[in-house]
Amino acid sequence: MSLNPAVRFVSVVAAVAGLSAAASAVITGTTGAPFQIAAPASCIPFALPTGSQIFVWNEQQGVNVTGLPVDLSINPSNSGSPTAGFVAGLVDSHFVHFDALGQANGTVTFNSPIIGVAYSDTFLDVSDPVTGAFGTVYPTGTPGRGVFTLPFLNSFVDINGNTLTLKLDTISPVYDFDQIRVYTRTVPAPGSMALLGAGGLLASRRRR
Repeated sequence: MSLNPAVRFVSVVAAVAGLSAAASAVITGTTGAPFQIAAPASCIPFALPTGSQIFVWNEQQGVNVTGLPVDLSINPSNSGSPTAGFVAGLVDSHFVHFDALGQANGTVTFNSPIIGVAYSDTFLDVSDPVTGAFGTVYPTGTPGRGVFTLPFLNSFVDINGNTLTLKLDTISPVYDFDQIRVYTRTVPAPGSMALLGAGGLLASRRRR
């Protein structure tokens, strides 16, 4: 039995909505010290292995935010001349964790351009309950979790297109750990634009 045009149109729209909901921007590659893992049970100090690796993972995908503060809001830019701002709309979040006394460098690449980076204590704290991975315990409220808390000022963060470049330095007389949250824009799922076009054709036929 064939469906009438109205039913076909609704079906196409529903299919597009389903694909859009499943779309996400994710980590596609790393170089150097960064090493991708699944979202851990905890990333409080000493919960993950300490050493030379920078751990990175995907957090939430397709979360709708109304305005989360970031330290880097312009792409390209870097922590040498940061411009603070806000991210809003449908975003994906990703996390960087370095829990060691030493230095580590490398890059993380995503399949969508970076739209914001939070690396200060306050901006990380306010975003933990909004875009943090479900089931992961974060050190919310722990002093010194951000990258540039005094006296730890030797780290460097750069964003350019889809790539995050890191130089993390925790050498100091006291213990330190570095955390960063990266936001990318949720990308359309493959085929969703074609379905949208089909939906438009059905709507046009309906009007005629």
